[in-house]
Amino acid sequence: MTTRKLIIPATMENIYTEKRYSPAVQIGNLVFVSGMLGRDENLNIIAEPEAQFAQLFENMGTVLEKAGTSFDHVVELVGYFTDLQRDFHIYQAVRDRNIRKDFPAQTVIGIKELATPGLLLELKCVAVIPD
Repeated sequence: MTTRKLIIPATMENIYTEKRYSPAVQIGNLVFVSGMLGRDENLNIIAEPEAQFAQLFENMGTVLEKAGTSFDHVVELVGYFTDLQRDFHIYQAVRDRNIRKDFPAQTVIGIKELATPGLLLELKCVAVIPD
């Protein structure tokens, strides 16, 4: 039987306790990272788009590291944008600073809104924990 393990970095315990979801769940050598957002550890939203996306990737990197993996082992990204046409090129630039080779599968979707006003992107991923 495969064991399910919650991945909760110390700086994200409030996500689990206040928002009631796990930043990631590990099943076998796969890590399913919840939708990450561009907010700081106090859950404050970063206003400027590029800075918000950079914080989002920093948050995702923290979760991946806690799980024993990294951006090098991300196999899928799924992004939900509140203004896809305006923000996609900014996202791509920030993504390319974090993922430089072996690009993962990617889906991007334009949506009307996210859970909190001011959020521009929610990005989730699946990663593999290397042997």
